[in-house]
Amino acid sequence: MNLSNNRIKLNIGASPIWSEEGWHILDHKLKKNSEFKIAGEASEIKLKSKSCSVVFCSHVFEHIPHFSLPRVVAEINRVLSLGGIFRVLTPDLEKVCKAYAKKDFKWFKKAKSEDENLRTDLGLGGMLMNFIVSPGQDTALIDRNLKKFIAGYAHLYSYDYKMLSTILKKTGFSCRKAKFNDSKIKEMQTPLHVKGHKPIWRNLNKSFYKRNKLVHKLVKGKYIINFDLSGFDRDPETSLIIEAKKVKNVSVQTVENFFNKSKKNYNIYAKSLLVDRKFTKSLKKKKIIF
Repeated sequence: MNLSNNRIKLNIGASPIWSEEGWHILDHKLKKNSEFKIAGEASEIKLKSKSCSVVFCSHVFEHIPHFSLPRVVAEINRVLSLGGIFRVLTPDLEKVCKAYAKKDFKWFKKAKSEDENLRTDLGLGGMLMNFIVSPGQDTALIDRNLKKFIAGYAHLYSYDYKMLSTILKKTGFSCRKAKFNDSKIKEMQTPLHVKGHKPIWRNLNKSFYKRNKLVHKLVKGKYIINFDLSGFDRDPETSLIIEAKKVKNVSVQTVENFFNKSKKNYNIYAKSLLVDRKFTKSLKKKKIIF
C-alpha cells in the first residue's frame, strides 16, 4: 500500500524511546510536544479529523479502562481518513486460555520469554490472570468512597478476535486477523527492534539486554534505558493482531451508544456506578472528570 501523501502516520502508545522516519508518536509519558511527538492520551488525540493515513497501536488496548475505551475507538476513527489503516496488537485471550486449558507448559515458557513480568508463583492460573489483570502504574484503583487506595494496575482487560473485531466493525472499520509482520503496508512489515541491531524480532528480556550491554530497569518509579526502538509488531507468541480499514465516519455518540446502550450489556460497560448520585456528587466535589 502506498502511503506517499501528506497525511500523518501515528503510533499510539509507542513510548518516548521509539521512533521511525516519517512517523508521529502519541504517548502519555511525554512531557511536551515536539515536531513528531504528541503528549497526551488516546482518548483525546490532538490532531485534526481525517489527518492520518495509518494508526498503529501495540499492546495498549489491554491498559485502557472500559470507561475510556469508547472515546479511544471514536478518536482513532476520527483522525483516520477513509480507507486509512488501523493495526492493533494486544494479548490474545484465546491463545492464553487454550494454553491454560491444555496445560501447555511449553507455550507458557515462550510467553514468559516475551514478558518476564508474568508471575509464576501461582502456576499457570496465575500466568493466565496476569495477561488479563496485572499490577502496574497506569491505572489507580480507589474505593467507591474515594478514600482508600486499593491497587495500581497495568493490564485491565483482554480480548480475543471475536471481541475486538466486533467492537471495530461496529465503530466504522472492516477487519482481518493478521499474522506477525504481514501488514499490507510495507514499512510495517519490520518488527520492533533495538536501533542499531538487525531489524528482526528478539525477545526484549533481561538475557537479551545483558548479552548486548543494554540497560532497561525501573529505579524509584522511573525507567533508566540506554537504547532506542524502531519497527512495529512484537511478541508473536502471545499477540492478537488485527489490521482494520476505516470504511465510514462514526460519531462519538454512535460509539457511546454501542458500548453503553446495548440491552445485552447490563452493566453499561463499567459506568453503572455513575447512576449513584451520592457517588457522582463525590466525584464533582473532588473535581474528578467523569
